[in-house]
Amino acid sequence: MDIAQEIGAKIRYYRKQQHMTVDQLALAVGKSKSSISKYEQGQIVIDILSLYAIAEALNVKVTQLLYLPLAAYTAAPSGTIPAFFAGMNHFFMYYYDGRTNQVTRSVLDITSGSEPGVFHVQMFMNVHDYDHYQLCENYYDGILTHYDALSLLVFQNQNMEMDRYQIGVPSPYMNTTTKWALAYGISSRPLMPTSTKVLLSKTIQQETPEFKKSLRLSKEDFRLMKLYNMLTVF
Repeated sequence: MDIAQEIGAKIRYYRKQQHMTVDQLALAVGKSKSSISKYEQGQIVIDILSLYAIAEALNVKVTQLLYLPLAAYTAAPSGTIPAFFAGMNHFFMYYYDGRTNQVTRSVLDITSGSEPGVFHVQMFMNVHDYDHYQLCENYYDGILTHYDALSLLVFQNQNMEMDRYQIGVPSPYMNTTTKWALAYGISSRPLMPTSTKVLLSKTIQQETPEFKKSLRLSKEDFRLMKLYNMLTVF
């Protein structure tokens, strides 16, 4: 794995997301156009000060530009967290977006936090390539806290201050391969608060017609909504 090329690819990706030219990025960080081009192509190794400057110019966190292989992640020891999360530091999340009639894919990376029992989580939403999932449409940074009957993930959208995304995972003490959860956040297409049924999975799911159907609200979901007058999952 060429780390310089991985970082360069991310710089290029986020620069294009910001609709910036190489010249504009070079001007913003006080570098030559040639240097930025070589950074993006992985021809030269970027120094830490330049990396921070580029992250600021691109309005992203430095961690979004770093190459963080899963092998470097340290999961919490089993027994300190609920069974569903024990020994795991990498999850896939899916929900069905009725506006586009497509499945939205996300990847969650969990690492140890600064406080006992609190874990740092990065969520990469709208992923199109699992091999390069960090090159995503939306990036969230947050924490995971476990309680007796619920695990709670609370995120901040990197690019939308008002979007503080939250995922509630019921019964995390049950050790299953997948688990339904409830997510709340702010949609930007159009701008509105939304609550969504999401599926957390320890493995990549095959997006068959049956799987897509399972992500949609079911008759049972509507029955419970009518009963409780609220959207909920168990």
